[in-house]
Amino acid sequence: RQRQMCIRDRVKNIMKTIAELEKYLEEECYSFYAITIGKHMAPEGFVIKQDGQEYIYGYSERGFLRTIKASESEEELVNYALKDLASDKWNRAHLVARMWSEYDAAEAERELSRMHIAFERNDVHNCDTEHRRLCRIFVFGRDILRLSDFKRKYIQDP
Repeated sequence: RQRQMCIRDRVKNIMKTIAELEKYLEEECYSFYAITIGKHMAPEGFVIKQDGQEYIYGYSERGFLRTIKASESEEELVNYALKDLASDKWNRAHLVARMWSEYDAAEAERELSRMHIAFERNDVHNCDTEHRRLCRIFVFGRDILRLSDFKRKYIQDP
């Protein structure tokens, strides 16, 4: 709870530029798989950028950018984008386990539970020509920083 308040205070008092937002997203371990900002270039997903005198927050898909919000105020746009990005936990999601074996997936879940790390399982059914289920486990935000060994153990080639 205290950590949440510190983050909220820091965001409230400092967030004025796209560069500051980018730094904040990095520090809080947002996933840049679908967020384009600064040096982070996602193939598709949310885009935060300056275009001439205007600041744009949009969504890019198949090469088309749909503007969600445009503003002449960088600070206004940054705060809008942060609020929107923070409202969906999947913007902070990181894949930490991928395997075919239900047994291995259950073991990975037990290990994460022992570490007191919140996770979500999101399996893909009929994933291949053999109609197997691919087991996937995601964690959110800064928890990814604790799991480099875990990922090596549980991310298996499909």
